[in-house]
Amino acid sequence: MFDFLRRDPISKAKKHVEKALTEVEEDYPDYASEEFEKAADFFFEGGRSDMAIKYFREAAYYALVHDDHVRSARLKSRAAEILLMDAKFKEAGNMYAESSDHLFRGKKNKESVRALSLSVLCNLAARNFDTAVNLTKKTEKRATAGSVQSESMYELARICVGVLVEGYDVELKTLEDAVSSVKTKQAEKALIVFLTKSVRYAMETEVVIEWAGKEKENINAKQPIEFELRYNSPIPVRPVDYRFSLSNSVAFVREPEIKPRAATDESWLMIVKPVLSGKGTVGPFYLTLEGNEMLVYKHSNKIDFEISRAPAQLEMELTPQRISCDVGDEIVFDVSLTNRGEGAAENVCVNMDLSDGLEISLGGNEKNIQFIGSGERMLFQVYVRGVSSGDQMILIRVNCTESEEITKAAQVAVG
Repeated sequence: MFDFLRRDPISKAKKHVEKALTEVEEDYPDYASEEFEKAADFFFEGGRSDMAIKYFREAAYYALVHDDHVRSARLKSRAAEILLMDAKFKEAGNMYAESSDHLFRGKKNKESVRALSLSVLCNLAARNFDTAVNLTKKTEKRATAGSVQSESMYELARICVGVLVEGYDVELKTLEDAVSSVKTKQAEKALIVFLTKSVRYAMETEVVIEWAGKEKENINAKQPIEFELRYNSPIPVRPVDYRFSLSNSVAFVREPEIKPRAATDESWLMIVKPVLSGKGTVGPFYLTLEGNEMLVYKHSNKIDFEISRAPAQLEMELTPQRISCDVGDEIVFDVSLTNRGEGAAENVCVNMDLSDGLEISLGGNEKNIQFIGSGERMLFQVYVRGVSSGDQMILIRVNCTESEEITKAAQVAVG
């Protein structure tokens, strides 16, 4: 039985815990810290990771009684490594962040940057993107403040955040160089392999906006146009979040109906309508795609085009179409102009062409209308007198820059 106790790491760990508590009672925190560390080592050897983490933290706590921040950081990093082995990325990230703070206070700037970079990578693996971004900014400030020229783990963390969170395009060689320059401990290898694999998948994933029909450089305002949003990925992923971006001159008629279905490629139709003339832009669109081995925030390209003013579409009614009168009689024609188009008709010019037996009795042969808005109707009258007998005709022509010429004619029998 005594041989068993000498070999049993759990029993040894408990003995060191008892010694540590005695040192605490006798107010020897440094010795207590050492005993707690020995206990943690034996618990880890005995397969009790939870207890090992607990007592590494206890050892770190008592190291701080005399402000030994470097020792506290080392002990918390040991705990973080065990958490990494158990794939508890979030908890490991928190522990590395605490370790980094202690190292920074202990003026171990490069080690502090490395620990905080590991915290960034852990949070990426845990898919805590916001935390990873904030920690990256903190790492950059810490590297600048500590005059750290180069830290390979930080370079790798920065690339991973850029690709997975910020949607940056990075050359594969840049990633490979960063990975090869990192010197990893055994506990860190699985994390690095997992993340770099995710980054490679993300780099091969594409989100694109394309014209659904023929590509156009110029679009009329108020004319609906179709685009296709699609993605393709080397592994099945599903959209878990998305955000659309349009210029102020463009509005959705139909948004893409994005559903969280896992696939290696998917596409959606969308319809937009230009509402103002000038420049129009569709995109970039942002998709967060999730798979078993990847969570990535990707942005698409954008498509620019020119938007012309919406065309007018004038329709004219002329009544009566046929009429009889005597020489010297006056006839009144009613003219109605309706704009059926999406755009306004401006500087509308109306010309009245008369055969020799007719003349304008009131006003002139030309009439100018400054503006007819979309859906508006303009009414006016044309006064004509018969001056010689026979079959006569009046032809009314309407022109404007936004619409094609339209004509209407009426027959007049002058007796």
